[in-house]
Amino acid sequence: MTINSLYKYGNCLVQNAQKFFGKNNSKIPRYLYHITTKANYNSMLASGVIKTSKDVSPLSTLDGVFMFDMKNFAKRWFNTWVRYGGSEEKYNIGSVLLGKHSLMQQGADKSSELVLLRFRTNKFDINKLRVRIQNITKASYKPNGESALFQRMHTRRKDAIEYIYSNNLNIADAEKIGELRLNFKSVNEVLKYVSEKHFDTLLKLVKGQPEANCVKAMENVNIKPKFIIDT
Repeated sequence: MTINSLYKYGNCLVQNAQKFFGKNNSKIPRYLYHITTKANYNSMLASGVIKTSKDVSPLSTLDGVFMFDMKNFAKRWFNTWVRYGGSEEKYNIGSVLLGKHSLMQQGADKSSELVLLRFRTNKFDINKLRVRIQNITKASYKPNGESALFQRMHTRRKDAIEYIYSNNLNIADAEKIGELRLNFKSVNEVLKYVSEKHFDTLLKLVKGQPEANCVKAMENVNIKPKFIIDT
């Protein structure tokens, strides 16, 4: 069997699995999460939808709503470290995501309010949900991701992963579970914050929610950094 034939056969298996599992695929986490700014959240409330957005990576053609599952985010994103922002210092990608959305994306002279949204995945069309690992140096990295049915394989490999839903989502299907205002005076303050207080933003966003126990457990493990790439 040729490589091309194997590829087509693999795709056929995935498509059949998607039809079989439908919207109730037990392999997908029960909840997925999306973090955004308060300004974006207010726009979502006004329009009634969470609109897809173009991936910032020039390597992909992805357009979707980008999300994560809490356990993988707390456990894998916070032990995956990269060089960031032209600095010699390295930061874990979980903190970089939160820092980017809190200040770096908007300018060091502005304060920011973050909003954390939670979704029940049993309302998703599994055929429109993709998964992508964060380590671009791995051979298994695919810029446009792959079917979310592959998430267990990447979880077993201890990969940091994200989920991408290819359609707009109804804001009515999202539950706001956290809100946080961050006040920084400079980018240096942000870099110091995300390098020293890795779980602080996430813990404040999930305060009073069951997810806080998961995050606290990961924080107490004293996760060892795993340096993967220089960006």
